[in-house]
Amino acid sequence: MRAVLKIILAAGLVFSSAIAANGEIVSLKTRTGASVDFLFVEPKSAFAAVVLFEGGGGTPDLRSPGGRGFMNSSRGLFAENGLAFSLVDAPSDQTVFHGGMHPRFRISEAHAEDIAAVVAWMKKKTKLPVWVAGISLGTYSAASYAARGNRDIAGVVLLSSSTRPPVGGRGILDLKLDRIRAPLLAIAHRDDACPGTPPAGAIEISRAAASSPNARAKFFTGGEDTGRRPCTPETPHTFFRIEEKVISAIAKFIRANKK
Repeated sequence: MRAVLKIILAAGLVFSSAIAANGEIVSLKTRTGASVDFLFVEPKSAFAAVVLFEGGGGTPDLRSPGGRGFMNSSRGLFAENGLAFSLVDAPSDQTVFHGGMHPRFRISEAHAEDIAAVVAWMKKKTKLPVWVAGISLGTYSAASYAARGNRDIAGVVLLSSSTRPPVGGRGILDLKLDRIRAPLLAIAHRDDACPGTPPAGAIEISRAAASSPNARAKFFTGGEDTGRRPCTPETPHTFFRIEEKVISAIAKFIRANKK
């Protein structure tokens, strides 16, 4: 994968872009027959960059800042807290699971290639340390990439992590989290009632990341719960009405672990 990525970089990353509200939509060719679109925003005061993975099928509305989902609806707060970001859509060849990525694909080598290409683009564009962050099923993308021991990322943030998926197993705890060599922050809401993302999973993750130089679990309370089901937006699962506190804490952790 790294050899292929070097060839892509040497040849010049192939992408097209369109100016969108509050940022730039970029389309990046990541693999043969596949491309990834993402919304890129870089505030002038940025001190780090983050690649963001939404939950569900990983299909945020890149053109609508008012869309559903924690990453999608709160994306402006990342910029306000000094973080450049890329809000990543599902690859063009992934549409079968809620219109996007199945969790099995999120932990695949193919998806790792997608992420590596976006991270490389971000590093080249911003000249900043790049983190990966995911929420709910998006934690599969972020954790799997970090667990490959990749040294191109500066850290990983996991929110409402999938540690008890309904299909069985231990979710991202079944990944080799002890291979993560970067700082890790696992965030949970104490009132998260989504069966697949129990709050205690944050502690399990921080303990499993034994090789991380700084693995921490952080819990939040408060906010509102007006969602239709416990795993949907507008619930503690997505930190509804406390998004600013959560993203401020993420920015604080990233700044504290900035090399």
